[in-house]
Amino acid sequence: MGHGVSRHYRRSKGLPTYRLARYADDFVVMVAGTKEHAEALRDDVAAVLLPMGLRLSEEKTTIVHIDEGFDFLGFRIQRQVKRGSSKRFVYTWPAKKALASITAKVKMITGWERTIRSPPCCAG
Repeated sequence: MGHGVSRHYRRSKGLPTYRLARYADDFVVMVAGTKEHAEALRDDVAAVLLPMGLRLSEEKTTIVHIDEGFDFLGFRIQRQVKRGSSKRFVYTWPAKKALASITAKVKMITGWERTIRSPPCCAG
């Protein structure tokens, strides 16, 4: 949505602003406004994609508050209060599903799971 001046102007008039983050065919639209603003923008995005032969996936398209957080491309993005402070920051860390996938691959390659489940040696 343009540059900082237009965002400042829209905010001063009580209008929503948005940012777009994209990678290949995946994208996130972050809206500074109400849930109704986000829903209207979702409909606008669907209308823009339609002439290109694209459509929004119903199961992937959600509207959430940043405090609830969301998963995007294997990362969890969520706003939280910084420890020892009252300030809120947006944090990014690996999503549980992505982390579980990597952990499973490492266990399979190293044989770690087999050694844990094998019976203990005989005590002498």
